[in-house]
Amino acid sequence: MKKRKLITGMVVLLMGISMALSAQKKITGIYRTMNDYLDNQLAYPADSSHTPAIKLYTLAPKSYVTLQYKGEHLHLNKNEIFAYRLTNGEVYRIIGNHSYQVLNNNARLLLYKRKIPASPKEGPEDQFKYYFSPGNGNLQALTAWNVKQAFADHATLPDQIDALFKRDAELLTYDSFHKMYKLEWLLK
Repeated sequence: MKKRKLITGMVVLLMGISMALSAQKKITGIYRTMNDYLDNQLAYPADSSHTPAIKLYTLAPKSYVTLQYKGEHLHLNKNEIFAYRLTNGEVYRIIGNHSYQVLNNNARLLLYKRKIPASPKEGPEDQFKYYFSPGNGNLQALTAWNVKQAFADHATLPDQIDALFKRDAELLTYDSFHKMYKLEWLLK
């Protein structure tokens, strides 16, 4: 019985440590606005002697993030941050209490993905939901209908979407020749 309690205690301790570590992420900087992101202008950038870290408070949501920068702990309101860039180059936009990975760099249309928590029964593959925002607009589920509504003033986009994409999942088709998503190309 004592051995079982010890093992259970160790498992809980290890889970707590791993959750605390995953809550703080090493970053190369923060984008305060969409224009900063489009122009690659980082605030609080990493340098050779220091890599900043950001704590997002996902388990117990707060209205701010804590940035560990050059020995200081700074509290930045989430609504004053557009996105942050991890050390591996991935960029995540903060909206509410969630982070969405930014997939492209386009002033008219930003595409995102967010990992969906899944049970172990569903298998080891990561599952994602996809979103978009027209320019600096609101985040919406990436569906043909939502894209058509967001760009209703575009003369040919609704017909092009109907002709080129049979399912919503196809909206994320990447055009390797133009080095952009086909949906971005249609908006040019």
